[in-house]
Amino acid sequence: MHAQLDELLGARDKMEQLLRVIVGLASDLDLDATLHRIVTAAMELTGAGYGALGVLGPDGMLVSFLNSGMDSETVDRIGHLPVGKGVLGVLLDEPQPLRVDDLNAHAAAVGFPEHHPPMRAFLGVPITIRQNMFGSLYLTEPKSRATFTEADEAMVRALASAAAVAIDNAQMFDRARTTAKWMEASRAITTALLSDTDPVITPLRMIAERACELTNAEQAIVLVPSDADLAAEDVDTLVVSTAVGLLADEVVGRRVPVDGSTTGGVFRSGVPLITESFRHPIEAFTDVGQRPAIVMPLRAHQSVLGILAVARNNSQPPFDTSHLELMGDFADHAVVALRLSENREQARELSLVTDRERIAHDLHDHVIQRLFAAGMDLQGTIARSRSPEVTKRLNRTVDELQTTIEEIRSRIFALQSVGEEAGFRQSIQNAIAALTDDREVETTVRISGPLSAVSDELAEQATPVVIEAVSNALRHSGAQHLTIEIDVAEELIIDVTDDGCGIDDDDTRRSGLANMLRRAELVGGSCAFGPATGGGTHVHWVAPLDGY
Repeated sequence: MHAQLDELLGARDKMEQLLRVIVGLASDLDLDATLHRIVTAAMELTGAGYGALGVLGPDGMLVSFLNSGMDSETVDRIGHLPVGKGVLGVLLDEPQPLRVDDLNAHAAAVGFPEHHPPMRAFLGVPITIRQNMFGSLYLTEPKSRATFTEADEAMVRALASAAAVAIDNAQMFDRARTTAKWMEASRAITTALLSDTDPVITPLRMIAERACELTNAEQAIVLVPSDADLAAEDVDTLVVSTAVGLLADEVVGRRVPVDGSTTGGVFRSGVPLITESFRHPIEAFTDVGQRPAIVMPLRAHQSVLGILAVARNNSQPPFDTSHLELMGDFADHAVVALRLSENREQARELSLVTDRERIAHDLHDHVIQRLFAAGMDLQGTIARSRSPEVTKRLNRTVDELQTTIEEIRSRIFALQSVGEEAGFRQSIQNAIAALTDDREVETTVRISGPLSAVSDELAEQATPVVIEAVSNALRHSGAQHLTIEIDVAEELIIDVTDDGCGIDDDDTRRSGLANMLRRAELVGGSCAFGPATGGGTHVHWVAPLDGY
C-alpha cells in the first residue's frame, strides 16, 4: 500500500514538474534558449545523465546538435558532430519513439567515436512541427536505474509535443525579428544613399556589409560587369568590385567569365540560387571548399546590374528558402535606392552643367568682348602716343589683356569640357582646336600611349600646361608651324615646339611660363623651355603618373 502511494505521489510530482516545464517553454521566444531548455528539461524529467537535441536541415540531415551532460573538453576531443548514422539514424528513417536497453546490442549500432563516454540505455523521441520533422530528443544513461521506463517515454513524448509548439512560436518570432532586421537594413541603406551628405563608404560596400551581417555569413562580395558601358547581354566577364569579411582584400579584383560560371549563370538568368559549390570558383572566395552560399542578382527593371553573393563556413548551417526570399527583397530595395541616388546625382550634375554653360556664355558674350574693346582703344592710343616709355607700357598692357582673354577662353573651354565629361585626350584636342582655329599656323598633334593611365588629378594640371604652352607660342613667337607631342609610358611627357622667334631671358619670367613650372612642381615633375632645334621655342614638361 505504501509503495503504491509513493508511486502515485512520484507520478504526481513528475506531472507537476512537466507542467512547470511546459509553462516555462511557452514563456521563452528565443530559439536557442528554447532548444537548450528542452534538453535540460528532458534530462530532469527522466534523470538522464546525457541529453541532446538534433536539428534537421532542409535535406533531412542533421545540421545542429545541442548536447548537455558532457564537458567542453570531452566534446572537443570527440571532434565532429554526429551525422545521423547508427541508432540516431533510425529515428531519421522512422520518426517514432525509440527506447533501447543496450545501445551496443542494437542492430543499427555502429559504435562510438574515440573519446566518447560509454552509453547503454537510450531513449529517442522525434519532434514534429506542422507535420514536418524538426529533429529528435536523445537521452542516455539514467542515473538512478539501468534503463528508461515506459513512464519516461510517455513523459518525454508529452514534452516533445509541448516543445514543438514552443519551437514553432520561437521560429515565428525569430523570422519576424529577422524580417524586421532586413527591413531596417533596407531603410538604412535608402536613407544613407538619399541623404544630402556623402556616404562614408561606397553604396555597393554598404550593401555587401549589411548582407554579410544579416545572413551571418563569413564573406560577401559584389560582382559587376568588367565593362560598365556594355549592354547586359554583351557582358562576358564579371569582376569583384567589393568584398567584406574573410580575405576581402584578396578577393577584390578577381575576374570570372559569364559563360560557364555559377555567378555568370545568375547574371544571365536573373534567378537567385542557393549552392554549396561553384562552377569556375573565385579565388579566395569559392575555392576554399564546399560551403553554403547564396548568389543573388541585383536586378533593375529587365536587366541585371551585378551579383551579390554571400558564403558561410562549412561548420555553419546551410541557407534555406527564407534566407533567399529575405535577401532577394533586400537586394531589390537596395537597387532601387541605388538607382534613385544615381538619378539624383545626375540631376545635380545636370544643374551644374547648366550653370557652367550659362557662366561660359556670359564670359564669352560680355567679358571677352569688353576686354577686346578695351584692347582696341589702347592700340588706338598707342598710335597717337609720342612717348616711348608710354608706348612700351601701353603695349605691355595690351599683351596682358590678350593673355587675360586667352585665359578666360581656356576657362570657358574647361567649364564646357566638365559638362561634356570629356576625357583627357578629347580635352587636349578640343583645347588645341579652340586656340588655333582662327590662327594662320600649321598645327601637328601627336598623342601616344595609354592616356587612360593619366589620373583625373594629373589631367587637371596637364591640360592647362598644354593651353599655356600653345597660347605663348601663338601670342609671342610669330610661329608658322606648331607641334604638340604627348606621350604616356612610365611618365606623362608633353613637348610643345614652334618655329617662331624664340625665347629670351625676359620671356622666361612671363606668368604663363611660371604657371607651367608651378604645375610641374605640384605633381612632382619638371618643366624646361629653351630654343628648339632649327629655331623657335621648345617646352618640355614631365610628370610621374603616380606623383599626384
